[in-house]
Amino acid sequence: MENMYYNLSEEEFSGGRKILLWGFASLFFLAGMYVLFVSLILGHKSISPVLSVAPLGISLVVSLIASFATFKGTDLFFLINNEKIEYKFGIIRPSTHSFNWIDVKELIMPRKQKKIKLVFIDGSSFVINLTWVQRKKSSLIRKQIFYAAKEKGLKVIKVVTLTGKV
Repeated sequence: MENMYYNLSEEEFSGGRKILLWGFASLFFLAGMYVLFVSLILGHKSISPVLSVAPLGISLVVSLIASFATFKGTDLFFLINNEKIEYKFGIIRPSTHSFNWIDVKELIMPRKQKKIKLVFIDGSSFVINLTWVQRKKSSLIRKQIFYAAKEKGLKVIKVVTLTGKV
């Protein structure tokens, strides 16, 4: 079996999209600050300071999205080779997981979910959740794990969905 390395962080926002996001965030922030300035400092009674909540809230949300797009990690991966399954993935705090094939007793693969349950020799189990990975990559990863498990002689159980009772 060959090494299969999937880069999970290659799909990034382009520079133009990042500039647009930061532009919208600053535009809404300035609109909220203008409403506060007109109502509180200039004293226009017809404009309530509460009206600044909407543009400032939109500015906060768009700023969070723009900062995530700008500063997200670039070392997210999924590796399948002869010795192990290793991956680093996560939205907020990415963590690295590594599982040796010799420790795995069986795999449980649901058809309707993007998950794989690894059952180990010691009786413990771990669920690899591929929900946040692109559909094409998650199906390739599932296929590669399936064929690697068959090659290693592991028991592969196919179920409709993965429940807590499995």
